[in-house]
Amino acid sequence: MSLRIEVAELGLPALDALDVDALLVFVGPERPLQGLAGYADWRLCGALSRAMRSGLFEAAPGEALLLPSGGRLRPARVFCFGLPAVPVPPASYLALVRGACQALRRAGSAAFAASLPPIEGGDGAAAARLWIEGSLSAPVGRQVLLGDARALHRDLLDARASASAEVEVVAAAARVDPPGRAARPASPAGAVVR
Repeated sequence: MSLRIEVAELGLPALDALDVDALLVFVGPERPLQGLAGYADWRLCGALSRAMRSGLFEAAPGEALLLPSGGRLRPARVFCFGLPAVPVPPASYLALVRGACQALRRAGSAAFAASLPPIEGGDGAAAARLWIEGSLSAPVGRQVLLGDARALHRDLLDARASASAEVEVVAAAARVDPPGRAARPASPAGAVVR
């Protein structure tokens, strides 16, 4: 099976325009929630934060939580996975990605969006290589990776050269926001909107 990875800037406009059936969110120990976890929690009106405060989800290594989006996000399901450490050591990165991709595949996802978890040492190329390798272990046909789109695109193009399967890496097509989204607040706590 070939794998298609689209890249887009991380932010509320991209999150609101997602055309996928699931959102994959890695949650570390930082509070308030940062990055994709913060944006998703913002759109979910704090549902992820409430699950954590109540003890339902501690974001511990190996822990997972499935939240329905209730129409607050275009993807119907939000899969949350606890991180072993932040940043993630390279030795744990591959297993983390494999486990998440396998869970999404078992859940019947045809397309999901995610953001690469931070890797120890900040090596974006290593993170991209490990992401592709882990994704190919249980491929879901289409992924949208949110982050610094230019850097992601470059790192994924370099990483696919070492992949043993066909991986298509493209910039996500611009989509029009659904009506009513533009009127919502622009930024979750701790997030930077550009």
